[in-house]
Amino acid sequence: MASVIENMRRHSIIGRLIITNVAVFILVGISMLLVKAGIDIRIDAWLALPSSWKEWITEPWTILTYMFTHTHPLHLLMNVLWLGWFGSILISSSVKDRTIMWLYIGGGLSGGVLYMLFAPLLGISASILMGASASVLAIMTYAAMTLPHHTLHLFFLGDVKLKWIALFMILLAFLGLGGGNAGGELAHIGGAFWGLIAALIKKNKTGDRAQNFSRTPNPRRSSRVISIMEQHRQDARRLDELLDKIRISGFGSLSKNERKELEELSKRVTK
Repeated sequence: MASVIENMRRHSIIGRLIITNVAVFILVGISMLLVKAGIDIRIDAWLALPSSWKEWITEPWTILTYMFTHTHPLHLLMNVLWLGWFGSILISSSVKDRTIMWLYIGGGLSGGVLYMLFAPLLGISASILMGASASVLAIMTYAAMTLPHHTLHLFFLGDVKLKWIALFMILLAFLGLGGGNAGGELAHIGGAFWGLIAALIKKNKTGDRAQNFSRTPNPRRSSRVISIMEQHRQDARRLDELLDKIRISGFGSLSKNERKELEELSKRVTK
């Protein structure tokens, strides 16, 4: 936890995302207290994503605002903890703040779109969607795909690899499609899908860069290799000349300098 807080302090993107979620939660809580006091101002209804496309067209901002909106403390706490943990892991692995932000927003958008597409088919057309879970699942899936063997210490379970945590969460989402939170599970699947696509794109780009690097000739290196090969040919040619002289006139016919040259050439050519 200390490392998570330190990474949040040094890298503002995770801290800003968490602060935004907490701030919206506080505002929603205040609005709910005002409702109880007789003042009809429900911020959560204005920020939540509707399942109907017709209703969403009149409230297009909700595709963004829903992913920062929570009404239950436990829901907020779990999303903030997962966001802090997995965001910290990505930051420690030199993932840029911009990438994390796009994972969060993209995962939320993907989850929201999938929710509106399939919610009516599951008989939940009158519901609304709130929470950062889809965004968090995108970050979690991306981390699991790019760092599958990285471990996270979980209470009562010890060290667990990221790939198993992400797989478990995705399986829960699919199993929950027939339950009472089917709309939320749809969003989870959409978020995980976004994280998967982002990780595959990253791996493909990394592979292309490595392949291009191995195939792209280095002019300086090529020139050096050519120079070494030419020198080797010249040394071999000169060595043959000296050996021919020895064969014809004997070793004694070599001058002192030629004997020294013969010794050096023999070492270089046979090296």
